[in-house]
Amino acid sequence: MTPGAGADASFSISGIRIDAGIGGHWINDQLAVQTGARPDGFFFDGATSSPAFDAVRAPSLAYLVSVELDDGQVACGDCVTVANAGYAGRPAPLRTGSLPAVRDALREALEGRHYAGFREAAAALEAASLPAGLELPVGFGVSQALLGAAALAGRTTMAGALCREYGLPAPVRPFGFAGSCGGAWEANVDKAIVRGLDMFPQSAIQTQAECERLPDYAGWILERVRKWGAPGYLPDLHFDFHSSLGRMLDNDETRIMDYLAGVCEKAGDCTVYFEDPMLSRSSEEAQARMASLRARLEARLANARLVADEWANGPGQVESFARARAAHAIQIKMPDNGSLLNSIQALQACQRHGALAYLGGSCNETDISSRASVHVGLAFGAWRMLTKPGLGFDEGLMIMTNEVNRTLGRG
Repeated sequence: MTPGAGADASFSISGIRIDAGIGGHWINDQLAVQTGARPDGFFFDGATSSPAFDAVRAPSLAYLVSVELDDGQVACGDCVTVANAGYAGRPAPLRTGSLPAVRDALREALEGRHYAGFREAAAALEAASLPAGLELPVGFGVSQALLGAAALAGRTTMAGALCREYGLPAPVRPFGFAGSCGGAWEANVDKAIVRGLDMFPQSAIQTQAECERLPDYAGWILERVRKWGAPGYLPDLHFDFHSSLGRMLDNDETRIMDYLAGVCEKAGDCTVYFEDPMLSRSSEEAQARMASLRARLEARLANARLVADEWANGPGQVESFARARAAHAIQIKMPDNGSLLNSIQALQACQRHGALAYLGGSCNETDISSRASVHVGLAFGAWRMLTKPGLGFDEGLMIMTNEVNRTLGRG
């Protein structure tokens, strides 16, 4: 039985508060990083690619949403962008100056109204007149709070509220975790191995030096798995190029295939997931390039898989990539998809079209948004979920593992 199935999940919103906060990482100007900005410790020297960025790497901002219900309870959600904001069609970084306009729009659209549940409230949110360019990050955070409100009203978990509204059975089996090991390639890989993660390290491969280092790094990971892994443990490896390999090799498929083959050889029996190796300037170009590369991967490399993320983010784009068989797996970048309704639709589209639904996100998310995403993954049977927020590994894995366990523990 779905948790709380007999309780009334309707709720009334008496007030909405929105405050400034911070995300779990920093904002990067990805184009500047890949085209000449020079690393200087944690930061980068160099010009930004557009006025949308204050620096090549700058502090992140979050909008903290509190939805007050008429019974005194409060549900929360956090609005964020991904770390590599403003690239491949993604929203630009958030600004504190936009807070008053966002607050006014949300109050106008949602305050003083009664909703039958999450889906009705989320539909009202989609009709709100939000400032241009902020629809997706704001929709992401506010929809978390609306789902939390439905769960509070129905005396259930957020996963329970979703299962009830979509007619799904109660979740019984968690997804596999894809561990984000960040910049500390060696130390965090050892942690992922001992924890027995399904897939890692999700390393960001953005410079020529990192591309050149990657094959030997894959071989080193295999050695560490053999030394520290439990008997029979064989994780999937995941490397995210952020289009840098295509930039470096001029999108030459033959050269890219030779490079990927070298990584796969070093990885032994591990299946290797390559995310966004090709450089594209539109969603249509990305689909065509990825579909072509996928066909060549399948013909040559038995242990290679392709993951789409850049240009496969945003409402409707995931289904387009899945239908085109442009990748084996699609990372559903939740902040880029806006409302949780859109991430749910993207997950369902992957399942309809035979793509692996990798419910991802960003190191720049918060504890609140990460926990909310766990419930979407549990309710709709995601294939994998990215550990987040931050790039310290331990903290994100702790937040998400504990949310899974406490949710399933409630039955």
